[in-house]
Amino acid sequence: MIALQSSHHDPPYSFVESSLSQDGRFGWFLAMWHPERNLHLEELGAELKLSIRNSSAATMSRMEVEKWLKSFFVELNWKLRAQLRKTDLQEKGLSVFFGIIFDHELFFVQFGRIFCALSDGKKLRFIGSKYQDYQMQTLKKLNLLGFADEDIKVRVHRIFISENHRFIAISGNLCGHVFETQSDLPTLDKYIESFAQSENPLWLILDGRAQLIKPRRKKISRMQISFIAVIVLTLSATAYMLFGNRFLDQALHRTRMNVQNNTVLKLEQIPNNLSVETKNFLKYLDRIVNLPARNIELDILWSATLPYQVTSPPVFSLNTIYLASDHNLIAFDKKSRELIWKKSFPEMINSILYADNVLLVCLANSQSLGFKEDGTQLWEAELMSIHTNFGSLEPSQIRPEDDPRLDRSITVVPSARFISIFDAFRGENLSTITFKQDLHSVSAYDNYATCFYAIVDDGLICIQLKIAN
Repeated sequence: MIALQSSHHDPPYSFVESSLSQDGRFGWFLAMWHPERNLHLEELGAELKLSIRNSSAATMSRMEVEKWLKSFFVELNWKLRAQLRKTDLQEKGLSVFFGIIFDHELFFVQFGRIFCALSDGKKLRFIGSKYQDYQMQTLKKLNLLGFADEDIKVRVHRIFISENHRFIAISGNLCGHVFETQSDLPTLDKYIESFAQSENPLWLILDGRAQLIKPRRKKISRMQISFIAVIVLTLSATAYMLFGNRFLDQALHRTRMNVQNNTVLKLEQIPNNLSVETKNFLKYLDRIVNLPARNIELDILWSATLPYQVTSPPVFSLNTIYLASDHNLIAFDKKSRELIWKKSFPEMINSILYADNVLLVCLANSQSLGFKEDGTQLWEAELMSIHTNFGSLEPSQIRPEDDPRLDRSITVVPSARFISIFDAFRGENLSTITFKQDLHSVSAYDNYATCFYAIVDDGLICIQLKIAN
């Protein structure tokens, strides 16, 4: 609930009026301030109070309060305007604050020189119009109630006043003294009350108290659980149909590769991984009689010009591409294609291979070295190796185990100026990509990124395998 902590006014300059229910869960607060001492203000104040009391403010619901505040004060503006024109007041407009509370929520409007703030004891947050420059504003921009010969601008503010929080509505002549000099926010209300003897003071302080009736937690019924389950299944099915292409199978495949990248298979686990359960045999048999996929296409994803001659087919890990150029080994990031690290050797590199999370580098002097993905050397040993025939382009296979989007293996056939995807079972060419320069070498299939890495002339090209089911 919200309680009235403190208020002060100086008739006929100003007044504060309020009406609260017995349980404190509903009510309204009204405040008016004017810089002149004039008997006409008593009449205007009485008219303002009477308009509020005779209105439907006491029976307003939370759902319609904002709309009601806007329409009510537009009409009230014209009523007060008619009376202000008959007075001898120099400033023919009123500074007014009006708020309606529902439990811990406050809906309020402000006009003229009454300003608002909310304090939690640590921070002070100003709400609505800013007081810092109000003295430099024209009377029209101050948005005084009853001043202009036109519909007034009514902005409704909605805030939640939590327990031990303080809401403050204060006249502009006190703002500079209070907010710019007081730093001890827990005693801010006591500090404001010390200005009671100053000229024409007005304030209204509301205090957030503990809730009298705490809301009960509603249990979810069986019908609601069933409804939620149906919605989730429907959305899942819709997403699968929209994205399609076995995205769940691909996600599981990539997750398995991420785990395997950090886990070495133990020897005793090999028989379990090689075994195929009998109940799955018919399912596999049924899959192999279908086409590998409905639509297969090769597409160049990106290309990069290299400042050196590559002398060995590219190899890759989960995140890195490795290239060999004579005596140099270069590692690039797959996503950014930026250089990660580079190493030089006294002998020419015969071949490179990435296996079991280790990059194997074989040199011409029969020395071999093992590196981590980040370039850290693990070991060095003597190992006879054959120089890689960089110009040989041999066919290779992509199996369903390599790419879950496939129902049957497909064959990759590289040549001097093109790469083709071939269905060996049906003898059908599924897709071909042609190059303007000579193709020197092609990497193995990157089943995580679903692409190849090809060396064409002096460039590195990433060729994506697009499969639609």
